[in-house]
Amino acid sequence: MKNKSLQPYLWILISGFAFSWMITFAALASRGTNWQTVALARCVIPLATVALWAWWDGAKLIVWNSPILWMRSLAGSCSLVGTFYALSFMPPTEIFTITNIFPIWVALLSWPVLGRFPSGLVWLSILSSIVGVAVIQGGELRTGNYGVLIVVGVSLLSAIAMMGLNRLKHLDPRSVVVHFSATALVAALGSLFLFPMELPSEAFHWTHWAELLGVGLSASVGQYFLTRAFTTGEPARVSVASLSQFVFVLIFDVTLVGNALDWNKLWGIPLILGPTAWLMLQRVKTSSIAPSSVAGPPRDNEPSPAVAAELAICADSAVGGKSE
Repeated sequence: MKNKSLQPYLWILISGFAFSWMITFAALASRGTNWQTVALARCVIPLATVALWAWWDGAKLIVWNSPILWMRSLAGSCSLVGTFYALSFMPPTEIFTITNIFPIWVALLSWPVLGRFPSGLVWLSILSSIVGVAVIQGGELRTGNYGVLIVVGVSLLSAIAMMGLNRLKHLDPRSVVVHFSATALVAALGSLFLFPMELPSEAFHWTHWAELLGVGLSASVGQYFLTRAFTTGEPARVSVASLSQFVFVLIFDVTLVGNALDWNKLWGIPLILGPTAWLMLQRVKTSSIAPSSVAGPPRDNEPSPAVAAELAICADSAVGGKSE
């Protein structure tokens, strides 16, 4: 692509398309095996393929001396385990919708990190998202099924993981993917012992092998391009473009997974994605106030102006861009 400023948006679209296939393959594979096995495939295949690619190119892999990388990998690993557990009892569209409240978590994190109390509009966004979750999962909550709370926790972990990505732009994206995949593999192995393995709904068939392979390969593509997009592009703008993944997930969920649309639950989707898109767009409008990064790779033990600005933008945008 000649216009390099558009590359991050192309990469996030490729990532969203690949991750939509991943979550679809995962939902299909879960019918023939337990969710822990699907999570293992999600970790092992990207780890092997991207590590081999990095070794072939002589790319430098980072293991210990990057606290920010560890924060991103640990938060992302817990998020991964929670997502694949949720896939065992929730449709992909509902999971994707609820996990996309992460910009609200970023706005709330501006309170303890920057000492800025969220504005009334941020609290209104939170209320709208809560109502949206209640519309989508209200029936399950009334029967005592609180599994949706795991997905809400996944969204918080996703916010923490995504906040760290932009500080890793000095690293090879493959190094970030390998570190995350290796950390997630340990978490997935731990889930085999920490959580009961439920019997699948159908006998394991060769097609399930193909679906597990599809989970890993699509995750490899999605993770690589996600990392490239967020480490090279403006996070606020890239986040807005990432919402396009919802269209892919919805289409695949209905046509391939076979989940029928519940029109009563559909009302909850705009209640969640609406505030999410609004917060993201406000961050785009005010992102010009973010201070420029100092030349050279940032040190992990120093405060990052970019991260502070990301939080400040979330907090300030809700009060009309006023900054202290």
